[in-house]
Amino acid sequence: GVLSNHDHRHRFAMMLGRLSRCVLARTSSVVTNVRPRIIEATPQLSIRSLCNPTLSYSQRMDKTGRPISPHLMIYRLPLIAWSSVTVRITGLIASAGFFVVGGATLYKGGGWVADTAQDLDMTTQRWTGRDFGSIPTFVAKFSIAYLMAYQWLGSARHMVWDLTAMGFTNQKMLQSAYAMFGASAVISLALAMYSLPPSSKSEKQG
Repeated sequence: GVLSNHDHRHRFAMMLGRLSRCVLARTSSVVTNVRPRIIEATPQLSIRSLCNPTLSYSQRMDKTGRPISPHLMIYRLPLIAWSSVTVRITGLIASAGFFVVGGATLYKGGGWVADTAQDLDMTTQRWTGRDFGSIPTFVAKFSIAYLMAYQWLGSARHMVWDLTAMGFTNQKMLQSAYAMFGASAVISLALAMYSLPPSSKSEKQG
């Protein structure tokens, strides 16, 4: 039936009582957040949403039966994924290296950068107090060569995928991942073992 004014006032008073108890129970809540909803309240309005704490997106999706996918890091990434991620990592490191070398060149001059790179073994010995022979130079050359080789090979592979979609199957992508790691290692080893001949300026000074 139709509710009387007395019944409306009674229900509205009950709603206000429940709301006040909720606010008192949650002392950390801000009372001003609920001010407009009391004015617009009707006897049929549920104030459960005013009392319940705010749920995160993941909690809301769990309640609807549509949970979101878990975080990427709980999965064991296949080699294909690692080979693609490594392209991004080598690109970031190579870019940072260009900025470092460029900044050092602007600050100390190109000659200082070249001399430091060519005399890396002696520089390491002065810094550490230990003689490692030619190991520091070999490690540095191999690391830089691997960054450059893998970045270029990875960029070429992604360009082929983007432009032609060739080799875009799990088996061929896995084969290309092995090929990239292997080819980068071979190229880097060859470059690390090779030494440029001394410049004519160095020969005249010698």
